[in-house]
Amino acid sequence: MNIKDERDEFEKRQTKLIQEIAGSFRSRLAEMGLGADQELVESLVFDISVILDGSREMELEGKPLRPFLTFSDDRKGEHLIGSEYGSWMHEICGGVVEQIFDDESSA
Repeated sequence: MNIKDERDEFEKRQTKLIQEIAGSFRSRLAEMGLGADQELVESLVFDISVILDGSREMELEGKPLRPFLTFSDDRKGEHLIGSEYGSWMHEICGGVVEQIFDDESSA
């Protein structure tokens, strides 16, 4: 397995991941008749982001539990794209959710 430290590629991929999560939450809430509330979607996406990018303190058997996000650059997962800093999804999720709602209202 080969992990490449490519911050720009990593950022594009984590942004797309957040877009997919936010879009999925928005659609599911609408399907359930709960409406597509931007504040609720943003809160849910933020909560998921802090878990996935390891910003929330977690423990397993007394030891820190910190996920380290990477993205596969090929189908087999032999080449991974990461960032030496880990993920910072929680910092960008607000802007991503806002863009999704702005795009929808513009359409």
